[in-house]
Amino acid sequence: MLTIVVLGGFGLVLLVTACIVLDVLAGLRRDEIPSGTEEKTAGQVIRVRGPVRGQLDGGEPTVYTEVTVEYCTRRGEGPFEVSRKLPVGSRITYTKGDRVIVSYDVRSPRRARIAGRVSHWPQLGPRSSDPVPQP
Repeated sequence: MLTIVVLGGFGLVLLVTACIVLDVLAGLRRDEIPSGTEEKTAGQVIRVRGPVRGQLDGGEPTVYTEVTVEYCTRRGEGPFEVSRKLPVGSRITYTKGDRVIVSYDVRSPRRARIAGRVSHWPQLGPRSSDPVPQP
């Protein structure tokens, strides 16, 4: 009888521990951007500032160029701005007026990032259909 009580209590402790671990893991996954809540749109470089002495996002002091992009969401919201700091020696260069891909979170608060440069998107901002690549 005592064995059953001890094993039952141990099983209950394991069950509670498993529930706590699953809850923590679910919270960690909730912080990441799920694939269904991120969209991409076209944006345009409106400002290139640099070289500037300062710190990158990691905190290390460096000389960088700051690129600011203006974009509208696919639903017509905006315009919004997103910035990116690039080290001066970087192979990636942007000039004012360049068209870029912006990935943004559709949830609030809206977080966005510059995903790369493009030259074939037909329009900026909201669109009624998927873009058709130009040759």
